[in-house]
Amino acid sequence: MFFFLGSGRSTLITGLALPNSLLGAFILMSLAGFSINVMTLLALSLSVGLLIDDAIVVRENIFRHIERGEDPIKAASQGTKEVMLAVIGTTLAVIAVFGPIAFLSGVVGQFFKQFGLTICFAMAISLADALTVAPMLSAYFAGKSHGIKTTGVWGGTVGKALQAFNRFQDGLENRYEKILIFTLKKPRQVLMGATLIFVLSLLAAAKVPKTFLGAQDMGEFSVGLDMPPGTSLQTMTELALKVEKVIHANPEVKTTTLTVGNDQGEANLANFFIELVPVKQRKVNTSQFKDVIREQLKPYEEANPTVKDVDMVGIGMRPFNVNIIGNDLNQIVEVGNQLLAKLKAHPGLKDPDINFRPGKPEFQVAVDKGRAERFGVSSTMVGAELRTLIEGSVPAVFRERGREYDVRVRLQDDQRDLKQYFNETFVPNMNFRLVKLSRVADPVETTGPSTISRQDRGRYVQIMADLTPGGVGMGGVMSDIRKMFESEIQLPPGVRYAFVGQAENFQELVSSVVTAVILSVIFIYLVLASLYESFVTPFTIMLVLPLAACGAFYALFMSGQALDINSMIGCILLLGVASKNSILLVDCTQQLMEEGVPREQAIIQAGKLRLRPILMTTFALIAGMLPVAIGLNEASRQRTNMGVAIIGGLISSTFLSLVVVPAAYAYIDRFKKWSQMKIQSWIVKPSDV
Repeated sequence: MFFFLGSGRSTLITGLALPNSLLGAFILMSLAGFSINVMTLLALSLSVGLLIDDAIVVRENIFRHIERGEDPIKAASQGTKEVMLAVIGTTLAVIAVFGPIAFLSGVVGQFFKQFGLTICFAMAISLADALTVAPMLSAYFAGKSHGIKTTGVWGGTVGKALQAFNRFQDGLENRYEKILIFTLKKPRQVLMGATLIFVLSLLAAAKVPKTFLGAQDMGEFSVGLDMPPGTSLQTMTELALKVEKVIHANPEVKTTTLTVGNDQGEANLANFFIELVPVKQRKVNTSQFKDVIREQLKPYEEANPTVKDVDMVGIGMRPFNVNIIGNDLNQIVEVGNQLLAKLKAHPGLKDPDINFRPGKPEFQVAVDKGRAERFGVSSTMVGAELRTLIEGSVPAVFRERGREYDVRVRLQDDQRDLKQYFNETFVPNMNFRLVKLSRVADPVETTGPSTISRQDRGRYVQIMADLTPGGVGMGGVMSDIRKMFESEIQLPPGVRYAFVGQAENFQELVSSVVTAVILSVIFIYLVLASLYESFVTPFTIMLVLPLAACGAFYALFMSGQALDINSMIGCILLLGVASKNSILLVDCTQQLMEEGVPREQAIIQAGKLRLRPILMTTFALIAGMLPVAIGLNEASRQRTNMGVAIIGGLISSTFLSLVVVPAAYAYIDRFKKWSQMKIQSWIVKPSDV
């Protein structure tokens, strides 16, 4: 701003919009009951570039009037009046984007709610600041017009730099004038070129990995070990300690936490939580180090080692999960194993696994119906009696000093081995006479699943995996699985599949984003139509929306970033931001045409007048996004694709709108006048004249 305006006072006046808007946003957040969390802080950080836009436009227009030699008070009044409609339009366009999406449902809605409304709060305060504080300070603090000082130390250094930048601005405006003249001569070719750029961006978008959350570089992950069911706790502990030594031998490892067994009594499982040293102290990121651990644990293949992410959304679930659901366990296991075999060769997944573990030893009591009927014994009575003998029952409680203790009745510890004492166990019949268990039932030694999982009144097995960093992403894997079930894997009757966890959230994300985009476009159109009192003019302004999207797609493709919830938030942000430049151009063009300037000449003059504020607001937005795009630490690096998408969209929308909007304006203005004449001819009949 300092180089564009060449004035320290103007820079200070414009910069005051930041603290005013941020502090005002905190007040509105408190009234709404919001907390300071990751999403609200992210909203405020993204808003930094937006908050100063309105003040830039107002201050630049006032500064231009002062440069002409007008009195500061008159310049502040007239300059603010000229751009007031444009400033209101740009702010309401952003609010129209984030207002509706703040009320989306589901997990995605929880991400968007406080994020979207916080941006709306900050933008509302910035609009009030731009229309009140900025004109007031411009009138009484900015001073009168004066040239750039070229004498002394300041003039010999900063002054010369400002003069050089002014010459650059003048040259840029002259070049842009020539570009506008060419654009107005060949508008069809310009529009066709913009269309081609957008179509090619869709091809680039098809190559961008799509997922719910990108690869995490938090310096944390876990390693799971899974021995055959029936493995003793001691054996599992000894193996886990050997693996722990292998993991700890790496200098990148800071701490590990080992858990043997789980809360369901399965002693054949072990899990390591691994924390790496800070990113500045290691040469590899988390994903690369996970590949190193996979290679080191290959000698322990009998324990089925699985290196996996610490899931941030799915409550302990791995990033990719798909359930095979049905009533017949054998059928769903067969289908699950077929899918697992194919996914093991899929390049987009790492360490695919299935949660079904056969081979858990079981001792079953098989009641013979015929013999049981002869002895008057029911299977219900057999089950209840055996449960009492082995697990016990609580017929009474013992009370002492106001406290109660359960009295559990069961066999002694050395007598509860049903397999050993099967022939010596008795059960009651209907007449409460004891009958030997061996007379009505047979002992059966078999194996069964370690766990039985149920969903929607049916059983299911789950196939889970991690996503390959830089691979096809969640969307690509889900699409491939759908094709597998359509052509390669035949689902038996009554068997179906369902994506869960982050895969389910990704489906919800896609539908929510489509809804958000549709609502945003509709509300932007309604806002612009009401401001300009025209159903046609908003189409000129909204032409820039696909141009912003194409820049985001190109940026993600070239940087190798994924299109996930963060970058999708950035793309939605572009819907409101990208229309700013178009509003400035169209608003100024219409003002000049109302003053009697011919349309082509008005377009050229508006382009030259609004080039400086357009570049200033764009550079301010890019500067605000740079910290997000760079990623200064492990946490912020998870959102670099958001900054990349926004910066790419800003660059494309700015430079393309400078030529596409003028090229389209002539066509749309002609259509506007033609439609007005048609409507008037329909309403006013010749006989009424």
